[in-house]
Amino acid sequence: MLISAAQWLDSGTLAAASEPDRTLSFHFRRMGAGDRVEIIAFREAIFGALPDPDMYVPEVPEFVDWHLEGERGFTFGLFIDNALAALTILGLPQAGMPNFASDLPTPPANLMDVAHIASSMVDPRYRGFGLQKRLFAYRTLMALGAKRPILTARVALTNPISWRNMFSCGMVIGQLLVMHGDKLRFLFIRDLRQPPYAFSAPAALVALRDIEAHRQALADGLVGFKAILQDGAWIIAYGRPAARLCD
Repeated sequence: MLISAAQWLDSGTLAAASEPDRTLSFHFRRMGAGDRVEIIAFREAIFGALPDPDMYVPEVPEFVDWHLEGERGFTFGLFIDNALAALTILGLPQAGMPNFASDLPTPPANLMDVAHIASSMVDPRYRGFGLQKRLFAYRTLMALGAKRPILTARVALTNPISWRNMFSCGMVIGQLLVMHGDKLRFLFIRDLRQPPYAFSAPAALVALRDIEAHRQALADGLVGFKAILQDGAWIIAYGRPAARLCD
């Protein structure tokens, strides 16, 4: 998938749902080696502003370079008034490389069908403009262009904004992982070759921090498909998919 870092892939105007009269002009493009310094500075600023360090564990330093020239995927930037406002990565794991889908109870038959809906960061000044969903849609289209119809993502349990966005984009929880020593992560998945997942009613309701109940629901073949806020506490609704998550 060859995409010039100088070519805009989208541009237009953003409006916040809560402030319809406030609009921002943007453009979106792939980022290349010439953007490396700006990417690293942006990531460090976001890391430094996180309310809970558990929400995102910075990757190894090579991570940025892996996704600049297409070795393992691509980095994209959304710019507002020519300043970087959001940064997102589409991972395209190659044969023999780590693959999120390997951690599913039943991994797909062809791991080369998998794309990583990886790191996505938005400048706090531009929250409320639907940028995370927009970035998800861009990566979905890019994944399809790369012939990678199985989307996967890993999200911290302490990051409700991100996992709620994942649910709203059709992703479901297929596994619960322990990473980076003791960090808990939901593994989300969506297979674009299948019809959207549909659940008539929850088969199980699991409190966010009831780790054993999550594991039992997943072991029973259920998937998490919705977040419910009840009495100030998050609950994950689990249902049984009509077919396997991925074939």
